[in-house]
Amino acid sequence: MGDPISGLDAAYTARFEAGAQLYNTSLIAEDGLGPIFNKQSCANCHNNPVGGHGSQTVIRFGMEDKEEGFIELEEYGGSLLQVSGIDLACAEELPPMANIVANRLTIGMLGFGLVEAIPDADLLALESSGPGVSGRANIVALLEDPTTTRVGRFGWKSQLATILSFSGDAAREEMGMTNRLVPTENDPNGILPPAISECDTVPDPEDGPDAEGFHFIDRVTDFQRFLAAPPQTPRSGMRGEQLFNQVGCAQCHNASFTTSNDPSLEPFLRNQVIRPYSNFLLHNMGLASDFIAQAGAGQYEMRTPPLWGLRTRRPMWHDGRISEGTFADLINDAIAEHNALLSEGVASAQAYDALSAEDKADVIAFLGSLGRAEFDMNGDESVDLFDLPSVTGCFNGDGTDQYDADSPCAVADIDQDGDVDETDAAWFAQALGVPFDTSDCDGDGVLDIVAIASGNASDGDGDGVPDACSVCPGDFDGDGAVTFPDLVRVLSAWGVCAACPEDLDDNGVVGFSDLVLILSVWGGC
Repeated sequence: MGDPISGLDAAYTARFEAGAQLYNTSLIAEDGLGPIFNKQSCANCHNNPVGGHGSQTVIRFGMEDKEEGFIELEEYGGSLLQVSGIDLACAEELPPMANIVANRLTIGMLGFGLVEAIPDADLLALESSGPGVSGRANIVALLEDPTTTRVGRFGWKSQLATILSFSGDAAREEMGMTNRLVPTENDPNGILPPAISECDTVPDPEDGPDAEGFHFIDRVTDFQRFLAAPPQTPRSGMRGEQLFNQVGCAQCHNASFTTSNDPSLEPFLRNQVIRPYSNFLLHNMGLASDFIAQAGAGQYEMRTPPLWGLRTRRPMWHDGRISEGTFADLINDAIAEHNALLSEGVASAQAYDALSAEDKADVIAFLGSLGRAEFDMNGDESVDLFDLPSVTGCFNGDGTDQYDADSPCAVADIDQDGDVDETDAAWFAQALGVPFDTSDCDGDGVLDIVAIASGNASDGDGDGVPDACSVCPGDFDGDGAVTFPDLVRVLSAWGVCAACPEDLDDNGVVGFSDLVLILSVWGGC
């Protein structure tokens, strides 16, 4: 997670990297930060990984009036509270008439270029008026072209339809950077003093073109549009997903879409099958909602959050209220929230609650596959040599023992053909990256990791190098031990030394660090 989508050429990769740099850049007042803001950079909030979900919350507020309903209090600086400011005299304060206050958890943008490419018609086809579960699309105007509307899909209220709209809105709302989409400054307290002219000294719009003609909002949009979707391992077939569908979760958490084949889209976003587990529609969540009306979404309506990447998401729920315990605890608590009074999720929550403990465990295992990296055998959110013993233990290249999607070995069966063979082991080498995806120490045409995983080479020390190829650093005389004669070799070569074997750390100098390395492996090896 956090990598660019596959298929980017050099030009698109450069755009992704340029966007990532600005996404991580902390703004200052001269850049347009403020006068009020929540964070100084995009990555301050979207950080698990960068561009993904975060644990940060922001505050939304408004006033509920018996006759007029929800009032956003825009004339008092509503409905987003910016908690920081360039000048304390211009700080925003929660207006005293605000009787609705809610936290909003940072959403993630992984795979959202693909989400943006879902045809509107496919989302509209999922609308339902009930009874039971209903869902409606939030039709919103694009900030970049207010005469054009699309089905909203970003934000807790599906209040934005494109990532460029999202970027323009967030730049102004969260960092105070006015831009060509939102060119007017955010007045801290609206009609209350001080006046905006007393707080903001940077001419608007503060965002402008760089040397290549791209604005800040264009650059960070590139980064977000080109982010890969979170992994799902195994990709399909888990019993828990069948139960997930059976109890009704898929009525809102729709598994898959195929992106548009529009030729105006980049080829890597076009005609792609994706599995976000959301319909991006608004649903009445009753007393489990945030009670904030926004951009056409009612107080009790919330967008179905995508579940891809769920494995690494902590905290959960729209306000981050679910944060304690194991992954299973988080999932059980989140499902229980669907049982709130007047929520459309009541039936599904109760159906889940009626499952046996074994069935619930299978549902949780399925949800844990959403965001699990291929070959993360021990589930520590990292693919490394600690996973190698399990991959080796699962290797059954002849396919005698078939692995189904619920087997622990399915995490290493990347092509889901029921076995872990040389093809899967080669993908494991790719997942480990340099040097394991190229290392062939004995030159037999078989990658070292593949040879180890298949049992054709031993790796007693678990370093990913076949024992037959291992060389003991510092054993210059080849006697199988690092002893006094080897130490003498290092001391005799002391000083600047180009490409000499005594330069163990390859820094061009035989010095103290090489002496430390010799002593660290002293003895038989």
